[in-house]
Amino acid sequence: MKILKAILAFFGMLFAGMAGGQGKTGGKAPRRFWSPSIALLFGWSMGWNWRYLTFLLLIPILCIGYGGNSVLGAFVGHIEWLIRVVYALLLSIPFYVFTWKRGVVASVLLIIAFAIRAGSLGYISWFGDILIEDIFRYGVLSGLVVFNVLTFKPSRV
Repeated sequence: MKILKAILAFFGMLFAGMAGGQGKTGGKAPRRFWSPSIALLFGWSMGWNWRYLTFLLLIPILCIGYGGNSVLGAFVGHIEWLIRVVYALLLSIPFYVFTWKRGVVASVLLIIAFAIRAGSLGYISWFGDILIEDIFRYGVLSGLVVFNVLTFKPSRV
């Protein structure tokens, strides 16, 4: 059952991340709110741990965005590569709560994922573009959430 929940959470978050970039499926709301909500519900479905609440930190970070007209762009001077690095580092904050090693791994993987610039796999009329870069970015984020929830064993202090 754990594997089924993990698969559903992974693809749910991936789809929400991909859908959030398109105007056809609710604007940016799926990316900003569905992904963190799915992460939190997945964590709680595996057993209560206060660390899963840190997935809610993804909501304001995802709301900031990393586009040219974003708040983050104005903050770092509209330097595209720097915006992507800072955005990836911000997205990795919840993983530092699990352990610092998991946070560092998440930072590196997310920086790599957000550095990828790719094209489209095609267009679906009711969905929009299927972007390769969204698959990488939100696939990595989803994979990190699933990995951390499945493998984290809290110490009993």
